[in-house]
Amino acid sequence: MRIAFLVRAMESGGAERAAAGLANCLCAQGHNVLLFVLLGHASFYTLDKGVQTVYLEPEDGRKFGTVQRAALLRKQLRKLRPDVLVGMSAFMSAYAAVCTIGLRTRSVGTERANPFILYADRKTTLLRKLVSLLCNGFVCQTEKALSFFPASVRRKAAVIPNAVFNPLVYDTSVPKERSKTITALGRLDRNKSFDTLLCAFARVHESEPEYTLTIYGDGEERDALTSLASKLGILPFVSLPGNMPDAVLHIAQSAIFVLSSRSEGMPNALMEAMAAGVPCVSTRCDIGPQELIRDGENGLLVPVG
Repeated sequence: MRIAFLVRAMESGGAERAAAGLANCLCAQGHNVLLFVLLGHASFYTLDKGVQTVYLEPEDGRKFGTVQRAALLRKQLRKLRPDVLVGMSAFMSAYAAVCTIGLRTRSVGTERANPFILYADRKTTLLRKLVSLLCNGFVCQTEKALSFFPASVRRKAAVIPNAVFNPLVYDTSVPKERSKTITALGRLDRNKSFDTLLCAFARVHESEPEYTLTIYGDGEERDALTSLASKLGILPFVSLPGNMPDAVLHIAQSAIFVLSSRSEGMPNALMEAMAAGVPCVSTRCDIGPQELIRDGENGLLVPVG
């Protein structure tokens, strides 16, 4: 088959990790794989040389709006004629559904977050449901996420949890002695709730001063988190090293991995830490962590916030 994926960008992130992993896997199985990227001209993740990457953002610095991007994507679909186009988020699914109208290319939408919580305003909720009806097929990561959509969508949908796509996970081993480091990984945004993690670590640090906290990732909350760590008096014991391709190798050596999110879809970071054998603590989000962790058996679940 000629299979295409559509992503917003190929920076560090869950949808991007999944797109790279799926593209590489399907390419290795002999499929002809395309990757359409709306923004940027580089990939944080390694792609098989057989994956054809098409960047839709102009290299001359011009900025395209939604309609221009859609027109360019449709032009490329007409030219390259994939059998199927998979939108790797709710918004990318909207592009996939609209831009394949009248073409032979089939559209597959995906829901990779918690549609009951994330971007759950009336306008986006309506868009999600309309897009799901327009798509030829649909994929959710959990049964609860699928329950958000109309019955007609559920009949044409499949529930497929994330795989552990990061090949470095398979290079990890359980250390003889773990470092006295607490780790976390994710985009530095409000939804990941790293402010809550910093406040919790400040309390832990009072009784366990030898432990440090490292949060891998980058985002718009970096300055706010640095300021909060300073205000809490823990800044010398907190590290924010940014996006690191080999972060899981460091996480594998740590004492604890923490997922502090307000909401999740199927968290890659938690899956990778568990696969690497790290003791994990996660918030009990409505979707995701509860399907990975059996509280008190292979990890700990705590209330959100």
